[in-house]
Amino acid sequence: MRMDLPLLRAFVVLAEELHFGRAALRLGLSQPQVSRRVRTLEQELGVELFTRTPRHTALTDTGRRLLEDAQETLAAADRLRARARQAAGTPAGRVAVGFVWSTLGAYLAPLVAAAPERHPDIELAVSQKRFVEIVPALRRGDVDLVVSRTLLERGEMIEVLLRHEPSFVAVPAAHPFATRPTIRWTDLDGEPMIALAPALAPSLFDAVLVKARERGFEPHIVREAQSPAEALALVSAGLGVYRLPSSAAPPHPGIVYCELEDLPSRLVMLRRPEPPSLAVAAVAQLIEDLFSDVSDASDDGAQGLELSGARA
Repeated sequence: MRMDLPLLRAFVVLAEELHFGRAALRLGLSQPQVSRRVRTLEQELGVELFTRTPRHTALTDTGRRLLEDAQETLAAADRLRARARQAAGTPAGRVAVGFVWSTLGAYLAPLVAAAPERHPDIELAVSQKRFVEIVPALRRGDVDLVVSRTLLERGEMIEVLLRHEPSFVAVPAAHPFATRPTIRWTDLDGEPMIALAPALAPSLFDAVLVKARERGFEPHIVREAQSPAEALALVSAGLGVYRLPSSAAPPHPGIVYCELEDLPSRLVMLRRPEPPSLAVAAVAQLIEDLFSDVSDASDDGAQGLELSGARA
């Protein structure tokens, strides 16, 4: 018996959608073509996979029992293709990239747009991670790469510096800082400050406190927020100021941003220490090509300490 993968794929997609129109859209076929492929497979197998009415499509008991085998067959075929391309030196396969809140808005879209053109055989998956989730997610293999702010802690993950970008301080519109285009870190001495809760990134929170004390002042943290949106709302209400990277500073009613000129934010890429697959290496190189600015990535000693938005 001949078993065509296109017939199996039509069966699996229709089983997932239970709607000929949606299945046709996913497969790039017409509805009659989907129907013919499924009917041909049923004839070859000698079973009925679906019950069909003008209003309803459902799997039969036999269809339900065969669905997992069909999915495994397609997955095995996809793996075979990916390995063949890999053997030929063509990056292929699935690569998962994580982003923290402060890198999501500015860096996810360019990567998603560029990846299909540069590497059409790579399936790119993206997700948002909290700082405390980065290392566990990399260890488990949930993600292969993370575009983040520096973790400021020694660990087993490899950290590649991409660039420094300016830090902003969000201040209430009526605040004296609102008329100043730039301020310095020491100008925040005594200022009521909003910070994200320390549990979201303990090492970063502690590192910022140490750096402030080295410069002769103790940050006056008056509120701890559970999210950047909450922190900005508290700034808008006049309760304090809040530091975040410039690329993560959205327009917000009642808030003015001024640049913190002596404490840039550090953008990094994180990956596991073992040699990456061809696909992961290809996406890592694409990230560097898109976002790295080596001339701007000098080590200024501040190391992009994140007291605020980059920790979410």
